[in-house]
Amino acid sequence: MKNRDKLELIINAGLQAIPGVGGPLSTLYFGYKDEQRFERIETTLREVAEELRNVKIPSIDEHNKDELIPLIDELTDKIENEHLEYKRKLYKEYFKNILKTPTNGNYEERKLFLEVLAQITPLQIELFQFILNTPNVVDIQISKTGVDNSLIRSSILQLENYGLIISTLHSISLGGNSSMPMKLNCSEFGKRFNCFCLK
Repeated sequence: MKNRDKLELIINAGLQAIPGVGGPLSTLYFGYKDEQRFERIETTLREVAEELRNVKIPSIDEHNKDELIPLIDELTDKIENEHLEYKRKLYKEYFKNILKTPTNGNYEERKLFLEVLAQITPLQIELFQFILNTPNVVDIQISKTGVDNSLIRSSILQLENYGLIISTLHSISLGGNSSMPMKLNCSEFGKRFNCFCLK
């Protein structure tokens, strides 16, 4: 049993235990939740089919089915559970690209793309694309109106942890506020991620 299935059993039991309203509440909750999940995956698959209508797609025989099917299985799980329309559009791009280019010997990278895509936030995507388009930008020079600088710094560290960017020491400042500003550049992995998932 998957962790998600176990969690749903726990939620169902918890809702059922609420006196007086438990049964109907559980039915309402899971009915709504399932309807939303099915609608998200159905809409996405329909859009993928429409957008690939006039695109030449490699034969399924060109794919390694043992690599392709697990990616599609994991991808559809993520689409079902994604609440942000923006992220579902990115999953759709990923889906189209695994169909347009054979999944054969590149499973590890595509799996990692999907894992990063699941974790990355809209702010991190915005920062990543800024760094991609602004080579050698210094981290302390990056700011965004209405966004706390600590959130920006944390997001930059996450981008580095994902392997999307590389930071190198820019300079060292000593004194009241000692800091080590870093120059940021997109990694080769990040460039491939951008082309496969974000374009």
